Amino acid sequence: MKPIYFPYTYISDPVAEAVAACFGQFIVYRPQSDKLPQTMQAWVDKSVIDIRVPVPDDETDLESAAGNYLDWANSHSEKSGINPTFLKTLKASAPLLDHSLSSQIVADVKGRINGRPTEKTSDPVSAAKIFLYFAQEFDRQNQELDRELDEYKQKEQDLIRNLKMEEDSFASGFNKEYSQMPDATGDYLISDRLQAWTRIFLSDTAAGGLLVTHSRAVLEQLLGSTPTAEKVLDFEFLPRPEKVTDEIKVWQAQLMSYLTRVVENKWPDPSNEPVEGMVFQAAGKTVALSMYIVPAQPPNRFFSHCAEINRPVADPAHQKVRLKNTLIGLVEI
Repeated sequence: MKPIYFPYTYISDPVAEAVAACFGQFIVYRPQSDKLPQTMQAWVDKSVIDIRVPVPDDETDLESAAGNYLDWANSHSEKSGINPTFLKTLKASAPLLDHSLSSQIVADVKGRINGRPTEKTSDPVSAAKIFLYFAQEFDRQNQELDRELDEYKQKEQDLIRNLKMEEDSFASGFNKEYSQMPDATGDYLISDRLQAWTRIFLSDTAAGGLLVTHSRAVLEQLLGSTPTAEKVLDFEFLPRPEKVTDEIKVWQAQLMSYLTRVVENKWPDPSNEPVEGMVFQAAGKTVALSMYIVPAQPPNRFFSHCAEINRPVADPAHQKVRLKNTLIGLVEI
């Protein structure tokens, strides 16, 4: 069983590194199979990320719908498309971040794929893929902007050190270590992201019962609708090493074995001994991991409830037989 990263279809390098430090390998869903960002491809090449496209049968339609979406946005906005300048200066009013506007755009896109009405666009899964297509583009561009800002700040700090401004008591206030501010853009439209992501999650007949996110806002929304959920693990300082050692691989295997037993057996199970925290030398970079169980609810049923998808949900055969519970992990840098 591999953890499934949610509810995002784009993952940044720092988050991928943190999730990999906990689990070794994990799954990321995508609304389309092509145009994988180079940064994500690097993790795929290292066999860390497993890309899945649960609904891969309408790539051409998705690209056409995306073009219509942008045409609509361009014709109703002074800015042009979803570009770095637009995202940097007007994040709060970008089409993706305004619920009423995004709903209007999606409604307009329906029936305009390839310039003509089609019943296929009324499919909520197609609408979900359109939303995810632009949500991941927004996330990717925002990460690029953050990376450029980090580089600028680092150069600024290097310049200050080279000028030895720390020797000047007046200028010492400028010579502070730069710490990257946490990016909150991924917390926009959490409910919409969860609902859209759940649509494609329900299409994966091989989905497991272990889901992991880096967003506390996502976790809090899910736990808020699940009074029976409880914490089963809490590790505050797990190492994020540059090189994965055999010792870490053994610990990750023990962790996954424990989590698999938790998912597949009735909770609580007194015979299932919890895994111990990782013992390691002092590490420069660490990650926190907490795990929560939703007992007696397989993932299809649980996420359908949380995403308010009001339709009968048929649990895949493997979930009926094996998955007794749902596990949600929060990875924090």
